[in-house]
Amino acid sequence: MLLLKQSSSAVLVVGNTKTPVLHTCRSTYRVGTRTHSFKSLTMANLHKLPTSSSGKLNTASAVPCSSHEASPISENNENKHVHGVSETIVGVLGGGQLETPRVGIIMGSDTDLLVMKDAAKILDLFGVTHEVKIVSAHRTPEMMYTYATSAHSRGVQVIIAGAGGAAHLPGMVASLTPLPVIGVPVQATRLDGVDSLLSIVQMPRGVPVVTVAINNATNAALLAVRMLGISDTDLVSRMRQYQEDMRDENLNKGEKLETQGWESYLNQ
Repeated sequence: MLLLKQSSSAVLVVGNTKTPVLHTCRSTYRVGTRTHSFKSLTMANLHKLPTSSSGKLNTASAVPCSSHEASPISENNENKHVHGVSETIVGVLGGGQLETPRVGIIMGSDTDLLVMKDAAKILDLFGVTHEVKIVSAHRTPEMMYTYATSAHSRGVQVIIAGAGGAAHLPGMVASLTPLPVIGVPVQATRLDGVDSLLSIVQMPRGVPVVTVAINNATNAALLAVRMLGISDTDLVSRMRQYQEDMRDENLNKGEKLETQGWESYLNQ
């Protein structure tokens, strides 16, 4: 998997399929500690970029087409910066495809992933593109600020934020973005997650955060799908089918219980 970055002045074209197409005069990509040059980076040749066998994240930066930026880019330069242009994440590349994440899943710590993975599973089920990141309001406040303020311009439409304990992440992100933010209270080692729940749900007037039940990242993702469904009829159809499947599953369990009896049902 390749994490593609685009400089703030590079050209990004979004087609009818909502798939970003990046075209630049020259680009660099990074594999491990080695930086390489690439003459032209387009959807046609993205698949040619190598991946890292060590599993380290590979990044690529793009430079816009202009005559004064036609000088070659050196190789084997670990600290090479392209004209000092700050970069922002524009998508995740896998198998030659580059898609803008519609939903951002963020959490304060990797321990929250045990809960937040359920949100990613639901979004995968509905075919909703998403990104999963660790963005701590307390340990990396600068990163949180950058993520929250850039999410809308990158194409993210809904943010799901999970946090435990003081759980400031959802509220702080909501104060920095115009996007809807869904908070997931994560049960910490103390207070059974009630502290997280109250921290997220008790937002001041003017800074709304939708709050789901403790550890219920599944409902957060389902709510995100419904939000996106306001302008996406395909997601509405999928949600209706999901509801019908839940109903049928519940009816089947009820019939099975009546047929087998409660003891046999529990012992199976």
